[in-house]
Amino acid sequence: MNCIAPPSGSGFLAATLAHLDCQAQNIGEAGYQALASPGSPLSLALTALLAIFVAVIGLRYLTNRPLAVDEWVSGALKVGLVLALAASWPTYRTVVYDLVLKGPAEISGSIGRAAALPGSDGGLVTRLQGLDTGIMTLVEAGSGRLDFASRRPIGEIAPPLADDTTLGWGKIVFISSIVGGLGLLRIGGGIFLALAPMFAGLVLFQGTRFLFFGWLRALIAIAIGSIGIALILGVQLALMEPWLAQVLALRTARVATLSAPFELLALTLSFSLAMIGLFIFALRIAFASTAITKVQVVIERAAQSLQQEAAAWRPFAADAPAHQAEQTRAQEIAQSMRQALNLDRQSAAGQDSRGTVLSRAAVAGSAGIESKSNQTIPPLGRSYPAPTRRLGNQSLKRKSTS
Repeated sequence: MNCIAPPSGSGFLAATLAHLDCQAQNIGEAGYQALASPGSPLSLALTALLAIFVAVIGLRYLTNRPLAVDEWVSGALKVGLVLALAASWPTYRTVVYDLVLKGPAEISGSIGRAAALPGSDGGLVTRLQGLDTGIMTLVEAGSGRLDFASRRPIGEIAPPLADDTTLGWGKIVFISSIVGGLGLLRIGGGIFLALAPMFAGLVLFQGTRFLFFGWLRALIAIAIGSIGIALILGVQLALMEPWLAQVLALRTARVATLSAPFELLALTLSFSLAMIGLFIFALRIAFASTAITKVQVVIERAAQSLQQEAAAWRPFAADAPAHQAEQTRAQEIAQSMRQALNLDRQSAAGQDSRGTVLSRAAVAGSAGIESKSNQTIPPLGRSYPAPTRRLGNQSLKRKSTS
């Protein structure tokens, strides 16, 4: 489709918007068909991704991990979604393309007709061109500040801004805000629609799925922004058309409108800022779920790490002092028993009349206990053999007689 370049002068705004809309449709449709054609590199990459996805399923069966029923359904839906978005232009045009490029106009038109906004019947661009023509008429007529034949209203004071500067900037802001806002949404929508074959294959795998959902959220933001900006332009027409008609009527009656240039700049600048703010809100709405999910994941991971650290360190922190205390008491008891045993053996060795032999045995036994040797201590009273008993004469006689 050949897009006609906008002419200079009268009809510039309407022709520029028509040219932007034509370029957006060309980018979206021709770009999609170029990327989805069978011989394109992107089509080959998409085929490779589908082959990898099927191979992963086959490997799971080879490793005795078959798919469950819900996994089968999920896999079939993923493959069907990829083929619908990247390999079928009629399906894609009905489901996505027309919904993003044409759906917002229908929705904003329904809302505008219910709210009685100008341009909601499909003539928004025509009404905007009419308002631009009226602004240009006001720029030519001026506010009447330097026209001595114009009558000034009583009590009206001219703002400290020159008419040429204020009226010129008012018209510039009006044209640039409309062309920039609608151009951003239309051209951006066409670009993202053309990139559908590239993002469609990323839905197959968990690691790349966030890119697909980011592309989808961008389209949602563009659709919401298009609806909002169309409604804002309807409100701008409802406000500025009667105001401009009144100002031009006063200038035709040779009445000075000293505040009109300042009011024009204030109105156009305010509505341009409203368009920017609305598009930012559309982005926030489209990507709000991602931000909330990320915050929830961060909070859950932080809580899990704290619980794991607490579970890992709490037993050591609680049991270590008690364990050390029990070990210390056991060592103290063993040491005291060892010292008491040594003292008893030393005292027994000093009181024995047999002296040094028993003392040496006690000391050797004590040393054997401390060194954990295999030597044993003889029982008390059996360290020496029993003494031989002497027999008297009477005993010998008794033995002999017997």
